[in-house]
Amino acid sequence: MLSPLRNRFGIPGVISVIALVFAMMGGAYAASNNSGGGKASASAKAKVGPRGKTGPAGPAGPAGPAGPAGAKGDTGAAGANGKDGAPGKDGTNGTNGKSVKLTAEPEGANCEKGGTKVEVEGEAASKKYVCNGKNGTTGFTEILPSGKTETGVWSGTVAELAGTKFDIDAIQISFPIPLSSAPSAVLVKEGESSKPGCPGVVSGIPKAEAGKLCLYQDVGPGTKFGGVPAFEVYAPTNVGDVIQAACESELCEWRGIWAVTAP
Repeated sequence: MLSPLRNRFGIPGVISVIALVFAMMGGAYAASNNSGGGKASASAKAKVGPRGKTGPAGPAGPAGPAGPAGAKGDTGAAGANGKDGAPGKDGTNGTNGKSVKLTAEPEGANCEKGGTKVEVEGEAASKKYVCNGKNGTTGFTEILPSGKTETGVWSGTVAELAGTKFDIDAIQISFPIPLSSAPSAVLVKEGESSKPGCPGVVSGIPKAEAGKLCLYQDVGPGTKFGGVPAFEVYAPTNVGDVIQAACESELCEWRGIWAVTAP
């Protein structure tokens, strides 16, 4: 009879079943012998058998997924400054520099007009020469060279004579440097930008082609005109020209700039 139970539950299982049966029988017996008219006042407690030995630990389960990253902590307070380190050792002294020697250089192959020889002491390959320049010529020019330009300003005032309605006056222009021959004079009146031989005023500088005297008119402020003033250029020479101006009002003022280019 015990063989099938042992095969099914094993020795520990059979012992547990037998203990359970005896416990149930003891409880029933106590209930039937109770003097309280067949009612049990308390059930007999079954005795618990000794605890078996703890079995070996089972294998570790697989690792769980990583948890979410925690919040960033607060920045810590700045640490105190460290102490200054010890001073470093002095470096070694450098080598002494070499002196530069200056010697007068006579006129010759190295310097046509003489000069100064410069060399580092003890280094022949460092030799250099600072030569004197040639004597320059004087800056005086008797005649304006061909193709060169000189400029200037001109102005004049013409007042009406008592009892007359018309007055003519001459305005002289002279050249600081004479020309080799008289130029051809051209008057560029107010409102005109240029004329043949007179390309105009560029950046405030009057221009003239070779052999031309260009007179650029600019009427002065406050000028009164009874009519349009008349101009005439005459008597051209190699030292200057004369402008003749006619006035028909009480006061006429004229001014301008000029340029002449040697032929």
